[in-house]
Amino acid sequence: MHNFLIACPTMQDKKQKEESMKTLTIRILIHLILLILLMYALPLSAQSQQGAYLKVDYLLIEAEDTENFLYQLQNSRKLLRDNQMHEGEIIRWQFYKVIYPGSHGHDYNYISVTVANSLSAFETNPRLRPGTGNRNSGQPGFFELNGNIRHSELWRVKNSILKSDADLETPSRYLMIDYMEVVPGREFEYQMFEDEVAKPLHEERMNLDRMDGWELYELIMPGGLNYGYNFATGNYFRNLEHIEFGFTDELIRQTHPDTDIMEFFETIFETRDLVQSELWELVEYAE
Repeated sequence: MHNFLIACPTMQDKKQKEESMKTLTIRILIHLILLILLMYALPLSAQSQQGAYLKVDYLLIEAEDTENFLYQLQNSRKLLRDNQMHEGEIIRWQFYKVIYPGSHGHDYNYISVTVANSLSAFETNPRLRPGTGNRNSGQPGFFELNGNIRHSELWRVKNSILKSDADLETPSRYLMIDYMEVVPGREFEYQMFEDEVAKPLHEERMNLDRMDGWELYELIMPGGLNYGYNFATGNYFRNLEHIEFGFTDELIRQTHPDTDIMEFFETIFETRDLVQSELWELVEYAE
């Protein structure tokens, strides 16, 4: 009987257990509520294009043709892109001028970026093939870009965080592209670094209103060891002065307090080489 009494829980033990269960239940409910609020709050402040595809066309427009080209661009190509978006074929389209090219020997000065949910959106479609426009007639028509395209690339968005359309009345004025050559076999390690280390730093830059967005791209086509790069990051800015507020020691310590700064940069240099950086300025868009 004595041993039985020792083994049986007392009323106080039962009460403590009940209180612990209540506390645990309350904590779980609080976490669920916070998770739901976070899920609904995030789309109001940020959006993502992760999983989308990009077709990037690099164009060379001669100086004497620039005025006529931009006229047709604003009156024709945008209409074509708007029609495609209304039919759900593409997500958005942006046209940039390369104001700071990545090399002295570049053979392009304008960039067309088309974003879609699948690669099939970029297949040749006779119904969407541009025709010719006549500026003098005052009737804008679709015009052919192919004669100006130097080369094209297909990319996939591997990670993305962008300010929402509610936060930005128009797309960001500047896009800085960093082209990377990632060491073969270390692609997964590089992407983990971008996802877990670099992305929080960019989020903090956005919180400080020094950045409008960041994306990580992986090259699909063309490719190969001799191509020069296989990844890229896109950094969106409204003001030119904000491009100099990069990965400072202060920002790294604030975002990752336990990070060794030297080790941080060594990891960057080990997994990838920065091939070139370019700065593009928005000329026209449709979304």
